[in-house]
Amino acid sequence: MELGSRIHKQLLLKGILKVAFKTVTLGLIVGVLLIIPSIFRENAFSIGLAYLGDAVILGALGYAFFIAFKKYQKIIKPFDEIYNK
Repeated sequence: MELGSRIHKQLLLKGILKVAFKTVTLGLIVGVLLIIPSIFRENAFSIGLAYLGDAVILGALGYAFFIAFKKYQKIIKPFDEIYNK
């Protein structure tokens, strides 16, 4: 595999997407764990945890998108400019 080949670019994109997917998965796991108490017992504390779980899930999605976008700009855009003249 050569630098600048199509396979190299695909592997770079795959790595970026893998990091984003792991970030979203971790956020979903933590968020769901925070939401679970409100299913069994509904009081002010468990509802607060549920809102926190929602915030964690949305935050993880936003953060994963932000990381993927920044890595794409930092790695793939210069990659295209250097190797695809």
